[in-house]
Amino acid sequence: MRYLSLLILAGCGAKHPVVTWANMGKGVTERIELQSSGDGNYTSTIDGQPHKDQRVILSKEQIEELQEMLRSKRACELAHDPAYTPAPDEGQTTLELAFPDQRCKVVLWNLEWQQGAAKDIAETMQSMRPLKPKPPEHAR
Repeated sequence: MRYLSLLILAGCGAKHPVVTWANMGKGVTERIELQSSGDGNYTSTIDGQPHKDQRVILSKEQIEELQEMLRSKRACELAHDPAYTPAPDEGQTTLELAFPDQRCKVVLWNLEWQQGAAKDIAETMQSMRPLKPKPPEHAR
């Protein structure tokens, strides 16, 4: 009976996202988290203050398509190019995958995400967010 109780408690715990996309730039942060069920959340801050907190909903089929696209683009094999010099104040974006067959954390400078196989991944993830928050006046 104790074993069954532990299984029930484990099933009631917090769900962990299978995809996390977190962008940090000058004055603005954005984060998309997606569960295997398709439920997700988009949050953003401007100068550390909450800006948006919105639900993202995908179908289970869309999550499966996303997983396949990430696999076909070899997301877990992406790596920062040591020869790349980031622009001043260029932010970084982190992609974390926690699918049973794809587990990794990839951190690239924002402009690195706009090249090669990373570009398709970035465009797909960015398409899930609401309108991009404007950076603060002093950051423009």
